[in-house]
Amino acid sequence: MSDAEVGEVDPLSPEAVEDGTNVLVAGEPFTRKREVLLELLDTPDSGAILATTKWTTDRLRQAFARRYAAEAWELRFLDCVSKSRSVESVRETETMRYVSDPGDLTGMGIELSGFMREFYHREDVERATLGFDSLSPVLMYADLRRVYQFLHVVTGRIASSGFAGVFTLDTVRDDRRAADQLMQVFDALVEVRETDDGEQLRVRGGTFGPQSWTRF
Repeated sequence: MSDAEVGEVDPLSPEAVEDGTNVLVAGEPFTRKREVLLELLDTPDSGAILATTKWTTDRLRQAFARRYAAEAWELRFLDCVSKSRSVESVRETETMRYVSDPGDLTGMGIELSGFMREFYHREDVERATLGFDSLSPVLMYADLRRVYQFLHVVTGRIASSGFAGVFTLDTVRDDRRAADQLMQVFDALVEVRETDDGEQLRVRGGTFGPQSWTRF
């Protein structure tokens, strides 16, 4: 697509992400995929489950607070990195859970399911979104088949609960094999890329954002 075909800034519309939808945000490293994930969480009367396999929860919480008034949200966190880094402040609470490392798919599944079950039964949470940043470290610990099976279960639970899921994935230019296979469990794809004119995105499989490359 030529520069002339790139659209003007057209922000994402998270409220247009339909209940039960799972979204994959994919692009090369350092292309603001986490920012796209956080933007897609923004729906009224929401609860959010945030899983991190790259940052510690403290860093992810700070990024969330820079964008939203965190005290107005019901937040739950799954930290998949602090234990493996021997962070001294690891302490589980009702809103914070830890697993040993990004390869602990069984532990992640248990904790995410528990948070989803909690939100599903709460009348004061209109909608819940699961944000998972990122699948790339998971693929370093576990083979693609196991990751696919894990995602098949988690996205299925998101869909059956009427929630929404947003997952990020680093891709390498000319090597999209993992993204192409994992995409089978997702309903929509947000592609992110960096160009000489800045970063751009486009949405495939959903109506919550621009269908053609758009600066953001």
